Order: sequence, then C-alpha cells, then structure tokens
Amino acid sequence: MKTAFMVLLGIIACMASIVGTAFFGFKMYEYFTPKYTAVDNKVFHESQQYNDGMVRDLQNLKMQYDSATPSAKDALRSTIIHRFSIYPVDRMPANLQIFYSELLK
Repeated sequence: MKTAFMVLLGIIACMASIVGTAFFGFKMYEYFTPKYTAVDNKVFHESQQYNDGMVRDLQNLKMQYDSATPSAKDALRSTIIHRFSIYPVDRMPANLQIFYSELLK
C-alpha cells in the first residue's frame, strides 16, 4: 500500500513538473516575443534594402505626380502624403523632402 502511494505521488510530481515547465515556457515566450519582434522590426527598418526600396517608391510616386494631369494630382495627393508619412523625413533625399513639404502646404 505504501509503495503504491509512493508511485502515485511520484507520477503526480512528475506530471506537475511537466505542467509547470510548459507553463513557464509559455510565460517566457509571452514575455520575450514582443521584445524579439521589436528588435526584428527595428533591424528591418534600418536595413539598406528597406531604405533603398522606400526611397525608390517615393521617387516613383513623385514622378507619377509630376506627370499627372491636374485632376489626377488631386487624387494622388492623399495617397502620396500617406506613403510619405510612413518614412522619416530626415532619411529622404533633399528633393523628396522639398516635394513632401510642398504637398503638405
């Protein structure tokens, strides 16, 4: 009887440690995932490929705006302002900074 109780107690202790370890792992994942994601996001936004791609997209939008008719310019204006607002102004080339400031007037 005593050995059966000890075996049952050992099984319960083993299951409790497994559940505890799983719960601790979940809590660690819950705590560190936002931090990993923030670092990944920062690294992505500072990468050369992202910056080159954004500048290229903004320059393409500027070229579309410059070649558009006056009615099309009104339609493009809000889209262009939104796309420019996503990217930091201090990272834009001077011609895009001037273009963006003129659109905001």
